[in-house]
Amino acid sequence: MDSGVGCVTSTYTSTNPELYFRDGKRKTDYVLAYRFSTSKYNDQNRRLLFLNELAKQKIEIEVEDSNGNLLGATVASNEDEFSSLTLKPSFAHLQASAPLHPGEYSESLMPTSPIDYVEPDKPTDTRPPSCMDRYRHQALDDKTILMTPDNLVFVKLHASWEAMTYYAEYLKMRKPLRQLENRPSKPSVLKDYFKCLRSDKNIIKPIDSCCTWPFSLNRQYLFDIPENKDEFFTAVERALVLDHILRRTGYKSEDLVNTEDLYEPSISDIVTNHDLADENSGSSNQANSLYVMATKNLGITKLISDGIFSAAYPLHEPAGNALAPTEFNNRILLQRYWASYKMLFKCQPISYIRYYFGEAVAFYFAWLGFYTAWLLPIAILGIIVFLFGLMDLKSDSIIHEVCDLGHNIYMCPLCKSSKCKFWTLERSCLRTKLMRLVDHEGTVLFAVVMSLWAVIFFEMWKRRQVSLAYRWNVYSLEPMDQPPRPEFMALLSKMCPRKVNRLTGYVEPFIPFWRRRVPIIFLSFSTVLLTVMLTLAFLVGVVLYKLVIKAILYRHQNPMVQSTSGMIATVTGSLVNLVTIFFLKLIYDRMAIKLTDVEHHRTQVEYDNSLTLKLYLLQFVNYYSSIFYIAFIQGTTSAVPGSDHILIQSTGCDQGDCLFELFIQLVIIMVGKQIFSFIQESLMPILWKLFFKFRSMRSSSNHTNHNDKNSINFNEQNSVTTSLLPAKYRSLRGRNILCRADFNMLDPGSRPLFNEYLEMMIQYGFITMFVPAFPLAPLFGLLNNLFEIRGDAKKLVNQYRRPVLERVQTIGIWLSIITVLASIAIRTNACIIAFTTQFIDRCVYRYTYSPDGTMKGFVNFTLSYMSTTRFDVPTNETYCRYDSYRSPPWSSEPYVFTSVYYHVLAAKFIFVFAFETIATILTNVIMAAVPDVPKRVRKQIVHETNITNAIILNAEVGNQQYNNAITKDVNFQKIFMLKQQHQKLRSSNCNINNEVIENNDQERNTDRNEICSQSIVYKYVSFERLPPVTLSSQSTHLTVPNLHDNRPSIGFENLSNPNNNNMI
Repeated sequence: MDSGVGCVTSTYTSTNPELYFRDGKRKTDYVLAYRFSTSKYNDQNRRLLFLNELAKQKIEIEVEDSNGNLLGATVASNEDEFSSLTLKPSFAHLQASAPLHPGEYSESLMPTSPIDYVEPDKPTDTRPPSCMDRYRHQALDDKTILMTPDNLVFVKLHASWEAMTYYAEYLKMRKPLRQLENRPSKPSVLKDYFKCLRSDKNIIKPIDSCCTWPFSLNRQYLFDIPENKDEFFTAVERALVLDHILRRTGYKSEDLVNTEDLYEPSISDIVTNHDLADENSGSSNQANSLYVMATKNLGITKLISDGIFSAAYPLHEPAGNALAPTEFNNRILLQRYWASYKMLFKCQPISYIRYYFGEAVAFYFAWLGFYTAWLLPIAILGIIVFLFGLMDLKSDSIIHEVCDLGHNIYMCPLCKSSKCKFWTLERSCLRTKLMRLVDHEGTVLFAVVMSLWAVIFFEMWKRRQVSLAYRWNVYSLEPMDQPPRPEFMALLSKMCPRKVNRLTGYVEPFIPFWRRRVPIIFLSFSTVLLTVMLTLAFLVGVVLYKLVIKAILYRHQNPMVQSTSGMIATVTGSLVNLVTIFFLKLIYDRMAIKLTDVEHHRTQVEYDNSLTLKLYLLQFVNYYSSIFYIAFIQGTTSAVPGSDHILIQSTGCDQGDCLFELFIQLVIIMVGKQIFSFIQESLMPILWKLFFKFRSMRSSSNHTNHNDKNSINFNEQNSVTTSLLPAKYRSLRGRNILCRADFNMLDPGSRPLFNEYLEMMIQYGFITMFVPAFPLAPLFGLLNNLFEIRGDAKKLVNQYRRPVLERVQTIGIWLSIITVLASIAIRTNACIIAFTTQFIDRCVYRYTYSPDGTMKGFVNFTLSYMSTTRFDVPTNETYCRYDSYRSPPWSSEPYVFTSVYYHVLAAKFIFVFAFETIATILTNVIMAAVPDVPKRVRKQIVHETNITNAIILNAEVGNQQYNNAITKDVNFQKIFMLKQQHQKLRSSNCNINNEVIENNDQERNTDRNEICSQSIVYKYVSFERLPPVTLSSQSTHLTVPNLHDNRPSIGFENLSNPNNNNMI
């Protein structure tokens, strides 16, 4: 192959000039934005110090205003014409800092804008955007996307080759090796049968992955480095490195100058970075102790929160709209073939998602697509189970006894009031039919299959995850020592004592365990417990609401209202519960973030895990508490009719049927939430678009006159500034369309996928844990996920700024949550079948109490007798019936549980134990039988390891021979230099014996290597070992580098004065 880089690079990478610096060669890897303000001199100084620190780490910088005027830059030394350009100090409307040393940054303030508008800087919220933020942004069109204030200044950053190679080694990035074949890939058999689901293969071309190795500075000859070295690292890798630098770069507070000492210096908008820093500057920066880091104002996050900068983000490629060029790039590809509802039933271009957004985003969509695909067979099975219950309605004996024979069964009133009447069982015919749709033997089988499906899905995803991690070169990603969070350092630098970390050897701030850690843990735990109690309090409120509604409707004169009172109370109670869930979710999100911030976690992994567990626990209680109550508690709260003397009494589940209420609750919460969210996302953008259109028209009319007054002066200033630029750079001047457009997009925050994962985990819990009550849950989950994939894709591509996330090899802690949910699902399914449905009651009756072994007489079996004299309602009947296993009023102990009750209860516990045991054994067998790493991947890993070892060995041998050849040439050079030095000494009448010199010359000619080692004879000053020589990545033959560039400082002592140790 020609280039190893080509095997991991998309052919659609954008080359739009807006993505590059003014030289058209260096690509803009990151953008910092701030608003110009002439009054905040201290902010300008802090900004300048921060950019100086970036320049010391060999980060190249260009600063432009929103109109494309150059305000400052660090320019490569070979750009002689451009680097010598300066602005004259006579322009009073331009100000700049004093000229800096080469390699530092010179910042000049922005010319006065014709729109005299300065918006105060506000702290940036790092939380993910809310749904209202997404609606507002989705309403923006092409005209409003550039309606940003003209006081914006954009700082464009480019990571130099030295910075990228250093951090690539530090972050252990795996890069393609030279002269290696592509990894063997075997197409899946299933792909041949689902060709209709694949996109156009002429557009979605496969991105092959090559054999890789962790990058090493001293072994660059191993890697396939292209002629243009900037193409060696992808845009995601460059953004990741810059994000790492920005979050950990700071400046000392004492470096800030007093604002009273500020003056107007001479103008120097452009400085060279000929001497940016020494080659070890990056290494020394990282080697600084954490104590030094703690004394600095650390990280871009701190500067954004202080208002020094307004935003920091990598640029998107141009979008496919009227403002962008017509080139076909990766973003347009993702817009058309991924972030579109037209591609609803097409496969996702996962490789392009990974190439454009990184592994974290790609893993989320790969998991979501895999989960959605696995929902398809279980959704079909759920439909079959539901249709089986529907077809069995006509021949069902229970429905026959309720609907056809129920008029002969006299039921007791549902409340103590005289307005509650006696009723016949046939009035519950509709409810019984709805209940029998899900309460049958097919549902039990479906619950067993679903429990096994959860485990098999988990195992299959682990295999898929390993395959993707191997293909994306993160399979062997080692968890390196996590550096402290910048927020941790900023918060603790002045609050906590410091000590030496035994693992790292650095002086680090630490939190005293008893004095601070224990109170924080207690505060966090107590707050979470308080919120759980708050959720339960809302649940009690909903339960009381349902009881009150039932009591009111039971007293209604209309028999139809009385018969449907339980259904009305259940539906309205579920809607109220849904509203409370949304309300509590807003509180929990903010509270969990605040609690996690207070806990002061040292590393980002610790912070994310704590926040994830905390939020998921709170949302678990928020969403599932009412469902668990209906499924396992509400049925046990029923009282004997007519025994209570309170106004509102609990009747348990309506007419003794908890499964129907559970079904309604699941439909309202799960499906209702999905429908409500979809309607919001469809209608809210239209309303916001009308609002923005009205506001933009009003704003433009207000500023028309003011702009006309200032446009002449502003154009003159721009023309003067532009005329000082060389012609080749003047043609590249633009209006920073991409910077402005991305600035208007939503900030994804540090956790852009958190809410998406959380939403899917809540749905996964609904589908796996409560499927016996709602067999159609997988179907609704499947339909929701088809739209969710495209909706989330549209948000990332069109509404969010380009996120920067750490490299990952799994979906993280969410995998553990899936494991826990799969285990809980076995228990909940067993308990729902046993205690919520009537499956065990029917089995006990059929095989124990039925006279003919059929279900005939089952309804009468489940009903007990009660005397009508317990009620104040006049009637001619002596006894009425109610749902329970209690003794009749004529027995010696009336209204107590009979032996049938305990028989059925024992059977339920036995079933739960048997179900759980069998399911656990089967899951363990499945987990043991299915390896986590596919056999194909294991073979590829072995194959790649053998080839990689062979190539590295050959490269090392070749490099050793190359170094030996260089050493021989260096020895010749040394001999030649020695001769020149001796000739100079002879000409200067030095007191050296010519015979000794001639003898030494003969000795050098006989054995050069021996002569070079005898440095003492010639007063040869010892020198450091030559640095390793790097091969050019594109050279096909060995070339000797310039010795004068790589040779260390060498010299002789001045022989004329033995006491003088100076070098000559």
